[in-house]
Amino acid sequence: GVAGGEVAGGEVASAAELAGSLRTVVGRLSHQLRVPAASQGVTPTRLSALIALERAGVLRPSVLAASLGITPASTSRLVESLEAEAWVHRAADPDDGRAYLLRLTAEGSAMLARLRSETDSMLADDLAALSPEARRALAGAIPVLVELADRWVAPARDE
Repeated sequence: GVAGGEVAGGEVASAAELAGSLRTVVGRLSHQLRVPAASQGVTPTRLSALIALERAGVLRPSVLAASLGITPASTSRLVESLEAEAWVHRAADPDDGRAYLLRLTAEGSAMLARLRSETDSMLADDLAALSPEARRALAGAIPVLVELADRWVAPARDE
């Protein structure tokens, strides 16, 4: 492995070695962080949709579909399921009578807050069990991880 960013002999790991290790560990953490949501029937797509609506405030279904990379038919089923849980409200678009707008409900916001609280608590318990040196190393890596994440979620990059 490439724990600590080094390989045998104390050399700095290559970008490819770091990429493989980072992908593996992020995948494992991501899976564990989805457990509370999954236990409440919140699929990764539902969760992504709810977070997108929370960030945007109001979205047309077509914009939501594009942000999630799903088809209009899938979006329709997704919106119906979110409405059935009372997590999303659908209202006519005042600017276009043929379209409608989606927004997160108070119930949807509360559910996201509960999920965040549960996952934060899980993480905090595990982080508290780490040595102070390990927590310092992790704290030092956070800005780098944020920079990487920002590159992936940034608006369309020039090609």
